Amino acid sequence: MRSMRTAERGERAGTARGRTVRTRMLATMLAFMAVGLAVTGVLTYAVQFRALEQRVDAELLQEYDELDLIAQSTEDDGSLTHTTVDALLLRATESAAPSDYEAVVAIIDGERGYKPTQQDFELLPEGSAEAEALLEEILAVHQPGGTVTVTMDAYGRELRVLIASVAVADDDTEGIFVVANDIGAQKRDIWRSALTFAVLSMVTLLVAGWVGYVVTGRLLRPLEDLRVATAQITAADLERRVPVPAGKDDIAALAQNFNRMLARIQEGFAEQRRFMSDVGHELRTPLTIVRGTLETTDVEDPEDVRESRDIAVDELDRMGRVVGDLSELAASTRPDYVRRRPLELEEFARSAFARLTHIAEREWILDRTVDAVADADEQRLTQAVVQLAANAVRYSDEGSVIRMGVDRVSGPDGPEIHVSVQDEGVGIAIEDQRRIFERFTRVDGDRGSGSGLGLPIVLAIAEGHGGVVRVLSAPGRGSTFTIVFPQSSTASSADDEASDAADDASGRGTAGHTGGGRDGHGTRTGRGDG
Repeated sequence: MRSMRTAERGERAGTARGRTVRTRMLATMLAFMAVGLAVTGVLTYAVQFRALEQRVDAELLQEYDELDLIAQSTEDDGSLTHTTVDALLLRATESAAPSDYEAVVAIIDGERGYKPTQQDFELLPEGSAEAEALLEEILAVHQPGGTVTVTMDAYGRELRVLIASVAVADDDTEGIFVVANDIGAQKRDIWRSALTFAVLSMVTLLVAGWVGYVVTGRLLRPLEDLRVATAQITAADLERRVPVPAGKDDIAALAQNFNRMLARIQEGFAEQRRFMSDVGHELRTPLTIVRGTLETTDVEDPEDVRESRDIAVDELDRMGRVVGDLSELAASTRPDYVRRRPLELEEFARSAFARLTHIAEREWILDRTVDAVADADEQRLTQAVVQLAANAVRYSDEGSVIRMGVDRVSGPDGPEIHVSVQDEGVGIAIEDQRRIFERFTRVDGDRGSGSGLGLPIVLAIAEGHGGVVRVLSAPGRGSTFTIVFPQSSTASSADDEASDAADDASGRGTAGHTGGGRDGHGTRTGRGDG
């Protein structure tokens, strides 16, 4: 019940985390959208306000240019058409066509003068105190003989006003041509547009948030299914697999990779169970023998006591060898188990062979060496060769020949190094060659008290070098074990003569070739005795 409650709490916590991810995604998306809309709105309307001011100033100058054209107009004889300020301003106001938001008025000697018949609003209406105040402000700003453009507030309007001084030769009348544009009304139009934009942006964010909530829910649904499925997988039930969504997106790839990981974990658990079962079986037998021996020992009989002691010591020694080999296999899984460095193969062959000759009374022959450099771990490679030689001794008769050879062979992916040990022993049946590299495997006719871990260690060393172990054998015809690994691109290449010699030697029946040798059978498995 406690585990069920824990699982339920974990599932609820996972759901909360899923919702948090969904919320964060939506919040981030909406935040970016809001910032984008805000920046777009600010920049857009800032440009519009700037463009409005430039356009209003241009319209005011256009009215002034039209006044200047009228002032410069002449008769056929070349004389000016308008010879008085009054006539000039009358003509200018009559021909004026104020646009929307514009008003025009002429002031003569400080008094209201002419105005267009039609305009958007009247700048200086009669009988208005505010108009009188505006007139005084215009007269105060006016510059005789010049033109100014100023901003004024009147009638609740923000006005952009052009004030141009008008003078005609031989006429002392002071004339003022005034054009006003209600820029405030146009700014209010832009502000209303900005408000509309803001409202629409809010609606857009709300709609985008709702759509994003729905869409992200659908997009994250496979992840939610994946989370639920993974929450139900336990160490006791590794058969379950998470559903793989249709399609080829990242979520489908994640589900597939997760299922592959589960398969690897399941395989590892199964291998661990098999390993523990094998270890228990291997250690249970000597313990049973020791216990049975001690229980049946006659303590009054010195000879029986000595015999029991010898049996117990032998069995304990065998247990020690098993434990040592198990430790070696466990170490072989570390990435630094094999430390590859440039290795002179000729020196290695002679050094390793010198060790082999002390294992047992056999006719030891160093059959082949090669003058080349390989990328290898000398200590581990020597350990593997010694193990193969010990196997050869165990399965061959005293005085028989055991050969060791080191070759360099051209492989499909580049130069390969073949380190072989060949004996004249009992040989291995083909059906047994498929399983002899499995832990604790022993074949019929097993000699001695090997732990069954020696060849798995040899295979681990070969694989640590990026290679394999090959075996050629047949019952009654001996066996040849060959460690094959790439010379490596960093190693020095031997000269052509040494390479040709190695190629010739490789055809003499070593385990490096599945089609050669004394029996024509080749496989990656081994004797499994160790």
